[in-house]
Amino acid sequence: MKFNIKSIPPPHTPLCKCCANQTLLFDVCDFNKSPTKINLCGIPIYYYCCSFCGFIFTCAFDKWSNEEFSHFIYNQDYTYFDPDYLEVRPQSNAVLLRDNLKMERNLDVLDYGCGNGKMLEILRQDGYKIDGYDTFNDKFKTKPTKKYDVIVAFEVVEHISDVFKTFQEIFETLKERGVFLFSTLLQPQNILDIGTHWWYITPRNGHISIFTQRSLKILCQRIHCDYEIYSFSEGLHLIFNKNHPPHYFLGIQ
Repeated sequence: MKFNIKSIPPPHTPLCKCCANQTLLFDVCDFNKSPTKINLCGIPIYYYCCSFCGFIFTCAFDKWSNEEFSHFIYNQDYTYFDPDYLEVRPQSNAVLLRDNLKMERNLDVLDYGCGNGKMLEILRQDGYKIDGYDTFNDKFKTKPTKKYDVIVAFEVVEHISDVFKTFQEIFETLKERGVFLFSTLLQPQNILDIGTHWWYITPRNGHISIFTQRSLKILCQRIHCDYEIYSFSEGLHLIFNKNHPPHYFLGIQ
């Protein structure tokens, strides 16, 4: 019997989750890939790259329930792969909001994906009005019903599978003059050369959505045509209504 490699069906290439354009198979890595070296588990995670906006993502977890995420990723071992999660990151983010960005204390603030709530505790002690929401913490599982001046999400959006739905929910929870401040690391210029060897692409950490500036801009304008994005750096970004540029964050005029 003769075998023809052309008979192998092509890999499924889903539409981009940010701009809905065509994607290509980007690369593959082991589920256990993380900044902390551990043994491979033999489960391949395929990542796709949008040919239009550059967004990189995997569909491997699209149908997972919260229980599956909690069991396989956000379990008791998670801090081994992300040791800054419990104390260091909440403290540094509180300093960023309070001291660097000088966020006003009279604003209604929501920490979206607040984790253990450590940053809430720090900022409340400093007089801030801040609520928390996190689907993986029973204490903060209740979805907010009010609207906020500021929504923050530190190291959250790269963990989101349905990015369109999540950003839409966040925007709907903002006041008309509200802003969305979030951190996620944008792709480096040589991403096509290094592929999933880039340290930030880590399925064991839950990093399943990897953005470009273009993908973020298209995503937010698909949801709300008046929304614009301003990046303080490669890792810190602010989305706001261009008709109401915020005065309570430095750098936005």
